[in-house]
Amino acid sequence: MLEMGLTPNVVTNTALTDGLCKCGEVDTANELLHEMCRKGLELNIYTYNSLVNGLCKAGNIDQAVKLMKDMEVAGFHPDAITYTTLMDAYCKSREMDKAHELLRQMLDRELQLTVVTFNVLMNGFCMSGMLQDGEKLLKWMLEKGIMPNASTYNSLMKQYCIRNNMHATTEIYKGMCAKGVGLDANTYNILIKGHCKARNMKEAWFLHKDMVGKGFSPTACSYNALIKGFYKRKKFSEANQLFEKMRSEGLVADREIYNIFADINYDEGKMELTLELCDEAIEKCLVGDIPNKNT
Repeated sequence: MLEMGLTPNVVTNTALTDGLCKCGEVDTANELLHEMCRKGLELNIYTYNSLVNGLCKAGNIDQAVKLMKDMEVAGFHPDAITYTTLMDAYCKSREMDKAHELLRQMLDRELQLTVVTFNVLMNGFCMSGMLQDGEKLLKWMLEKGIMPNASTYNSLMKQYCIRNNMHATTEIYKGMCAKGVGLDANTYNILIKGHCKARNMKEAWFLHKDMVGKGFSPTACSYNALIKGFYKRKKFSEANQLFEKMRSEGLVADREIYNIFADINYDEGKMELTLELCDEAIEKCLVGDIPNKNT
């Protein structure tokens, strides 16, 4: 552009800043911001928000906070996106007090809270093991008339499943259904793994069939949990069908499952299939380290 005698405007530079941040070139984006200021180009909130987001993703939260203050000095008021971006960074670093303080600032400034803001906080509370705070947040959302979505409920259910508290998980699931919130693929996978872990195979199998019937794809982790659950119940036919199904979908079973089926086939004298599974396990679990999609 410069060689053609064209001067980049704020829109061009904002797009460039955003692209640099997404590529991890945050320092270069920051230099571009200062260059824009030196040239007297009028910045906009999108420019600042792009760089705040880039700094947060790079782990430079303090620098992002400083930039937010610079925004205000320059006459721009941080919006819900600015606050939610910083809140997400604090939640991921388990600094929930600072995330909560940002929420208070949003309320003081009468910024419109969205389901995205609440979901960021919910995920933070759950990752930090603050499940009671998460449930209070859900109740507050409903009181404010903000409808939770599947992600809101998923964060809570996942943590309760990890803690083997299927009673609490079921209550949240019932509340989700009562509000007419549709289940997504993540909801099904969380519930399936939770019920398998609790040895509720009938419920896990029902959810699996319902999930597939609605066009969602189970993850490798869900298949692994179902297969192990059926195997422990000595339902070898069901376990084998699921094993073959996941293989046909290009998903990789874990080593324990390969060992199970290698042993079964060896005991049945199926040496060719036993060797095939051993080779596959070595290639995919030991050598290839192939990542499962949607794990």
